[in-house]
Amino acid sequence: MREEEWVYKSPGIPDDLFLRSKAGLTRGEIRAIIVSKARIKGNERIFDVGTGSGSVSIEFALLGCNVTAVERDRDNFEVARKNIEKFGLHDKIELIFGEMEKINLSNSFDVIFFGGTDNLDKSCDNAFRHLKVGGKIIIAAVRLETVVEAIAVLKSRGINPEVLNICLNKGKELGGKTALSPSYPVFLIYGEKRCESCME
Repeated sequence: MREEEWVYKSPGIPDDLFLRSKAGLTRGEIRAIIVSKARIKGNERIFDVGTGSGSVSIEFALLGCNVTAVERDRDNFEVARKNIEKFGLHDKIELIFGEMEKINLSNSFDVIFFGGTDNLDKSCDNAFRHLKVGGKIIIAAVRLETVVEAIAVLKSRGINPEVLNICLNKGKELGGKTALSPSYPVFLIYGEKRCESCME
């Protein structure tokens, strides 16, 4: 069943409702799991680093969160802007163009999500100081090298991260029958900031 618009509270908006950036699109099932790991109540401040198409920001905003999203690629930024407008969320999502390690922030956040993982250590250094104690950080990765780096980055900041590997297989017609079509496995590396001194 194809959805023409999303009228539900459940996360996991169908992928075909989004414009896709050249960075690709975080799939609906992955987005639903990301939201579940954030343990939100609906009024949190979310920081989305490397937002790409803006799909993760949109999932959080539709649940009542206020989102700040950063994207450094101009084409991706424009796709995210169009998706945010399409869902009518310009009042819930502040979209910033720039590189995370150079952005000045004044807010503190309950959840930080890294969808773009270039310059992870420097980007995390800037973002992490704006994460509240008890706040959650979630890093998505598809490359094994990024997984290793993400674990080290969080451990160096006093977090003993959990690691989740998600493998999606969807049914696809093959010779009049159904076969499973796999997609890239995605890793989520996540944890909670325990103290202010963990920033050091």
